[in-house]
Amino acid sequence: MLGCPAGAAPVTKPPGTGILPPTPQPQPPIPQPKPPLPTPQPQPPQPTPPRETPPPRETPPTGGRSQFAFSARALDGAPFDFSEANAHRRLVVCLFDVGAADAEWATLAAERLHQRRHDYRLAVIGVATPPVVRSPAGGIGFRRVTDTSELEAAVRQHLKRAGATFPCVLDASAGITERFLRPVAQFLRGSPTTLFAFPERAEGTAGQAVFAYGGKDSADPAGVLYRGVLKTYGLEALDDLRPLATDHPRAPDIAFTDFTGQTHRLRDHLGEVVVLVFIARECPKCKDQLAALKELLKTCGPAARPEKPWLQLFAICTDTTGERLRELARERGYDFPLASDTDWAIRRAFRVLGPVPDTYLIAPDGTIRYHHRSVTPGLNDVLQMEVRTLLRLDTKPLLAASGYSGDQACRVCHHGQHTDWLLTRHGCAWETLVRLGRQDDPECVRCHVVAAQRPGGFVNLTVTPHLSNVQCESCHGGNGCAAATGQKPEPIKAAVCETCHDAKHSPRFDFAAARPRVLHDRAAQLARLSAAERDEQMRKLCSGTGRELFDPETPYVGSAACARCHPTEQAAMAAEPHARAFEIIKTAAPDAPKLPAHKRGVVGLTRPECLRCHTTGFGRTGGYPAEPSAPPTPPSAMEGVGCEACHGPGKAHCDDPKKPRAIARLGGTCNECNILPICRACHDDDNDPRFDYKTALPKTRHATGKAVAP
Repeated sequence: MLGCPAGAAPVTKPPGTGILPPTPQPQPPIPQPKPPLPTPQPQPPQPTPPRETPPPRETPPTGGRSQFAFSARALDGAPFDFSEANAHRRLVVCLFDVGAADAEWATLAAERLHQRRHDYRLAVIGVATPPVVRSPAGGIGFRRVTDTSELEAAVRQHLKRAGATFPCVLDASAGITERFLRPVAQFLRGSPTTLFAFPERAEGTAGQAVFAYGGKDSADPAGVLYRGVLKTYGLEALDDLRPLATDHPRAPDIAFTDFTGQTHRLRDHLGEVVVLVFIARECPKCKDQLAALKELLKTCGPAARPEKPWLQLFAICTDTTGERLRELARERGYDFPLASDTDWAIRRAFRVLGPVPDTYLIAPDGTIRYHHRSVTPGLNDVLQMEVRTLLRLDTKPLLAASGYSGDQACRVCHHGQHTDWLLTRHGCAWETLVRLGRQDDPECVRCHVVAAQRPGGFVNLTVTPHLSNVQCESCHGGNGCAAATGQKPEPIKAAVCETCHDAKHSPRFDFAAARPRVLHDRAAQLARLSAAERDEQMRKLCSGTGRELFDPETPYVGSAACARCHPTEQAAMAAEPHARAFEIIKTAAPDAPKLPAHKRGVVGLTRPECLRCHTTGFGRTGGYPAEPSAPPTPPSAMEGVGCEACHGPGKAHCDDPKKPRAIARLGGTCNECNILPICRACHDDDNDPRFDYKTALPKTRHATGKAVAP
């Protein structure tokens, strides 16, 4: 059930009251964010009668559909249908009361998700609720709205101030709102503002609720919500404090008082190695990790080393304080500083936005060298290696006795190589699967993780999260560390790469050309990039945007040249809509809500942004001429989407039809690996937000015949 623990019963509202049941515990008021958005002011009355926005038209759920499905018209006039949007994308519904303080956080989080919708394959829709009223019993209901013009004006003003561009529905009747909140009413804390995350093709009550109050005390409430939604999909946002190569951010100079009353300040521990762990009282992973760190303290702490550097261990409890904190320390025998952070002061300083345990390793110079979110198998051994390395002690590789250890173990000794790897598509191979919804397909998983279906290799994201992505051991083998085995690793051979880059998934793979792109020789170059530049590079790599699909040096020859040997294919292509794509931009596009705003009423004949996708080889040698002031005379043979738009420039193939990889052969290959990137070059979210490749690809398949001599 959406947002409810396993086995929880649905909560229904009393018939006819319109009031959701009271929450089980009274909650303190949610503090205003700083700086707060100003409260929308009522608009002055207009001389003409106010325009009424009709209540959303709901579509009753049917078998095999989401029980939360609805249809309505957005504020921009475009129709929105839950099931249609969810048919080929994950769907995020942002429910908010424009008068609530947490509406700002949810709106900002939803906008961030909307801006990254192509990267994460999302659709985002806002649902503005009527004003909230409280019942005497402590529940919440909604004020009846008879004139929607004032509420609509307030919602528009709120969205404008927040810079929100995602579509939004005005739910003046609360029909949609009550449907969404009914199953999660017992978890609400005085505000309906919630982000609902639905998987692709959600059925029944599938989906999860991310409540706005979850990060109300953090430094970045919107960031907590943003990451919380991504987490429901198995995705992780770029880390704000991800140390790379020589880029190590300085640790905040925090001060705290432990359970004994002693005050500690980080700056007093320069020259020492500090492990700072954020924990929760009842977290079993936190308990196990602190037990391992306590043992490490015995051999590396001040009592074991006569002079600096030595190890200091600090634990920050996020949910316990006072006598209960002292009891926790006594129960578990913690003799290291343990402090509370119920007011989020320390977490705000470190920008902790994720789950616990959250572990930071701070070097003697006061910089953060390592950061671990949660716990993965083998992490205690990795922590020991990292601490000993920072203490300048001999560090023996503590690798898995059998199987695979993961990239974190390799990173301890191979910083530069790890940075090089992280900024390749191998480093986010698992994320590409999740974005496509293929994370449960064994055929796809096999090549996006370490040693799937092998002893000690990847099992699933719950059991072996440390083995997701194509990592060091994918290429160098399990425990392929020379310091551990005493054997020099062999150079990577083509056969190793071709186990995944085979004819079906990478028909144009060229080992000689690909090898330089994964060599570990760019650490110095990458270290000069700013964190923002690295994040942008990772975003483009992992989303597949901005990469060159075809050889930019090979000239285009036109579909007529293709027809000399492939008349069957050319005749089939000539009858397809792609061939008539140029005709579409000769006249103004309709001013229709179904079109993106930047296309409405536009004639595209002289617009490069239009010509790029309605011609073949735009701006390339032999292709349609770039930035013409008017259509060329006589008409260019490259008008429309021809053969080479999908198969690549054909000059090299015409010169030598037997030359390998000269042309993109798409038949019999993996749709997601080879065809989808070509389609998405034009059918992206900005230009074709309704594009569904699963239904579109079958329509583009054309007749094929045996090549003939020209």
